[in-house]
Amino acid sequence: MVDTDRSGRVRRRAAWLLAGALAVSAVAGMPADGRPPATATAPFPLDEFLSYNVSYLGIHCGAMTLSSYTENQDGTPVYRIDLAARTSKFFDGVYRVRVRIESTYSAERASSLSYHHHGEEKGEHKEELWQVDFAASEVHRTRDGKLTTFPLSTDGVVDPLSFVYRMRVLLSKAGERATLAMMTSGGAVETVAEVVEKRTVKTPFGAREVLVIVPRPQQDELFSKKGRMEIWVGADERRLPYRVVFDLPFGKLVARLEAVDDRANVRNLLADGGG
Repeated sequence: MVDTDRSGRVRRRAAWLLAGALAVSAVAGMPADGRPPATATAPFPLDEFLSYNVSYLGIHCGAMTLSSYTENQDGTPVYRIDLAARTSKFFDGVYRVRVRIESTYSAERASSLSYHHHGEEKGEHKEELWQVDFAASEVHRTRDGKLTTFPLSTDGVVDPLSFVYRMRVLLSKAGERATLAMMTSGGAVETVAEVVEKRTVKTPFGAREVLVIVPRPQQDELFSKKGRMEIWVGADERRLPYRVVFDLPFGKLVARLEAVDDRANVRNLLADGGG
């Protein structure tokens, strides 16, 4: 006899984990010897369109895309990262997710400017916007229409998406560590990330050497449950994020890079009605 209550709990837990993974709950780092000087140089790779397959316990359960680009705001370059994620048709029946996240970053201030998470989760609309107010030394979070303010105790903070991209240029060899002030509901939290090993792995593009980066946040800011997260970044100049792994007590959830394209090519294809 199948324990239907337990089976339902497992499916709901898997769906909850998927929602968390699709939101790319990562942490970020900066060199431990200090914050780099302000610069207008691009802070991370741009003009990419990365497509991921998401699986839970080896079963396909969703898809995710990441893209990066720059735009001009009042004569100043602002760097953007966009994420879009969705559950598969099968998981739609358990916990439907349609998520979009937009992050904006200033290389001049070495800080995030905003972080907008919105979409649908299990039939409910979710809306959360973080904005950094440098003049007032505050971070404003608007969640479902309610405004909360947190002190900005450092020169800058980094949101999860910005870190995933910043680490690609900040960490380059095994044993290297990095720290950064992470934007959280408790204020800026100093967070450490470390390259724990360099290994060769199979990818859709052939065998690749990757740096296995493990975030080590204070006060378990990354997880609401105990676990470990790994981000596998290519060891070559492109530093592609090949894999994000959530290794938790009750299962492993993995986002694997499946395709790499130029963002302009994808936009042109969509404009021409190709997808």
